Amino acid sequence: PGDIRNLLKWIKQNLLKERPELFLQGESVRPGILVLINEADWELMGELDYKLQDQDNVLFISTLHGG
Repeated sequence: PGDIRNLLKWIKQNLLKERPELFLQGESVRPGILVLINEADWELMGELDYKLQDQDNVLFISTLHGG
């Protein structure tokens, strides 16, 4: 258990193989990436300080598209 801040650090260290700047900006996600915790916007849950619980579902959705 930890918080979303630690989850993002773990994702950067263990899952992002190249160009982490496309997902992260500083210690948070880049603007344009929607973060849902149990289907609710993370802004309602405390963002980086939200304490993860067993069975939480965290979803990252890019709202950016290009042509």
